[in-house]
Order: sequence, then C-alpha cells, then structure tokens
Amino acid sequence: MIHVLKLGGGAGIDYGPVLDNLAGRLRAGERWVLVHGASAMANALAEQAGYAVQTITSPGGHVSRYTDARMIELYRTAAEMVNDSIVAQLERGGAAVVGLSSPGVIRARRKEAIRAIRNGRQVVIRDDYSGTITGIDAGQLGALLDAGVTPVVAPVALGEQGEALNIDGDLVAATIAHTLDAAALIILSNVPGLLRDVRDPSSVVAGFEIPEIERYGDLAQGRMKKKLIAAQQAEVIQTIIAGAHGTAPIDRALSGGGTHIWRRWSDAQFGA
Repeated sequence: MIHVLKLGGGAGIDYGPVLDNLAGRLRAGERWVLVHGASAMANALAEQAGYAVQTITSPGGHVSRYTDARMIELYRTAAEMVNDSIVAQLERGGAAVVGLSSPGVIRARRKEAIRAIRNGRQVVIRDDYSGTITGIDAGQLGALLDAGVTPVVAPVALGEQGEALNIDGDLVAATIAHTLDAAALIILSNVPGLLRDVRDPSSVVAGFEIPEIERYGDLAQGRMKKKLIAAQQAEVIQTIIAGAHGTAPIDRALSGGGTHIWRRWSDAQFGA
C-alpha cells in the first residue's frame, strides 16, 4: 500500500511535526512518496535578490506564480534547498530517503501562451516557465519504494527542450498518486481543510465524494481550487486536505481530520 503526501511550501508551515510523524511511519515499514512545495523559500530568495514576486490569475480564478527566466532559476534553487532540508530531517529521524530535486522524475510541456486577468482585462503571457505535466518516471519511484527508500520529490519538471519548469505541487502529487495507484493522497498546508467560511477555521467541510466536487467549488478560494482539482485527477480511494499544524498532523488527517474526498462513499468503511 502506497500513500502520497503533499506538504505545502507556503509561509507559516512548521515542517518539523509533519516530518517527525512521517519518519515514525516510515520506520514502521509504511511506503510513502513525499512531494513538497517551495513557495515561501522562493519568495524569500526573490526578496533577497531584489526581484519582485508576481502572480497570475487565470480567467477561471486559479492563482499561480509568474515564473519568467529569472524566477525559474530562483524557484529551482529554492526547491533544491527545501528538498535538502526535508531529506536531512527525515534521515535524522531514522528514515531511508532520497531527494529528487533535479528535473527529470517529472516531465512537462511548457505553456506557450497563458491567458490571465490583469487590471480587469484578459492578456496573454508568453514568457512564463511553467508547465503542464505530461508524465512521471514511475519506474524510478517504484524501484525506490521497492528498495524501502522514500522518494522526496521537488516541484520542478523537465521540459521537452530540456528546460526546468515550475509545476503545481498539488497536481504533481495527484499525478504520482494516480500513476502508482496509491491508497490515499494527503495534502497538508496552512489551512485546516476546505472551509465553508474562510474567516472561520472551524467551518471545515468534513467530506464528500469526487462527483460532488462541483457542489463545493464556490467555497474554494485561491490555492484551494488546485487542491480540489488534484483530488479529481488523483482519483484514489481518498484524498485528504488538512492542516500541517500541531502534533502528528498525518495521523490526525488519517483519523478523520480535515476534508476527506472519497472516490465513493462505500470506500469509507475500509479507510486508507
């Protein structure tokens, strides 16, 4: 049984409790793939370099990072730094892990033209180094898992021209979960789940089936939209969207915390 964990890279996330929790589960013999983000580190590096961070808002309301030629280099460096830090902490926790921060395990096609909304008007952006995922190296991931080693995957892909591309970490995790037929995809970030009221962290939607996602789409703000898309694309037994805060956040999520999106309700009795 394989689980895929996506650990968000936004500001305010304490990786320590998550990785301690994961290391314990790995020592117990569980098989996991960890995908991480790098947003906060990329923003910090850009600030140090005096480079303004910009975002792109699609006509559908999805928000992503604007990644021009300078930003992709900063982002790639940030992803490597976060990857190295995660690997070091898991190794200190007694887990056998390998960092996959260089482009290659994920393949993507560069988006040649991105439609975005700027100042209320629709524009086309052509100099962005972001990509659409076209595949993953399932053989490499499977071989590592079979050897008892946990892959730690950074959200940087290899483009068709050999270029590094910024890709969405939630969708990377979803693609890996789907390809490896994982039992569950757990997405931990700085929000406790899908909220009925973004001002009330206790208003978490407990759960629903994948076909019901459209019903809850209006509740999704900002990055939460991509998390719901990830649940659809993963199409695993369950996707859990939960907070990375507190003690043992993985255990808490698997025990019912956060928002659980089931492939079908009948799967709920079996758990993940």
